[in-house]
Amino acid sequence: MFKLYTDKNNTFKCKVAIEGANEKSSIARLVIEGESHNLMFDGTIKEGVCEINIGKFKNFDNFKSKGQVKLEVIADDTYFTPWKSEYVLEQSRVVTVEMIQEEEETSSKPLVEVTEVSYIEDTPKVDSVDHGDKVFRKLVKENVDFKKYKTLDSMLKQNVKARRVLKNYISENKLSEKALESTLEYLVDKF
Repeated sequence: MFKLYTDKNNTFKCKVAIEGANEKSSIARLVIEGESHNLMFDGTIKEGVCEINIGKFKNFDNFKSKGQVKLEVIADDTYFTPWKSEYVLEQSRVVTVEMIQEEEETSSKPLVEVTEVSYIEDTPKVDSVDHGDKVFRKLVKENVDFKKYKTLDSMLKQNVKARRVLKNYISENKLSEKALESTLEYLVDKF
């Protein structure tokens, strides 16, 4: 099997013994058969060595990846085919890429298990009456008119300012559920 490369220079070299004819007047050529046509490369015979420079095969797109190649020698007007072979067309340098996906390793990840939760209040405890009074003063300061509404619930549904004041106070003071309930009861009593 004769290898031809698409990405580097190809040279055919062999020993040839010519008897009964003049070596200097003999012609050597290599024929590479393609799908629709053949390529012929001329070479030289010197001191029993035949050398034919083929060059790179990258510009010959219509050639098969496999085919037939033969050496032709013409000595004193006589045609010889002393060598035939199959050829294979390939690249001398090949770069391949294979994607590697990282698999999740469940065994190497630490496991965290929560068995019991307890809540510790970071804020100092303030009497819920104080919270209610502080929220009430903030609402008055923001000009929220309590007389317009029949209940605290209706005021919070209809007045954006009142909702914002209450929401900000709860988040700033980190009110617990119990403190929030007491604060709301205090405000309900103001109606």
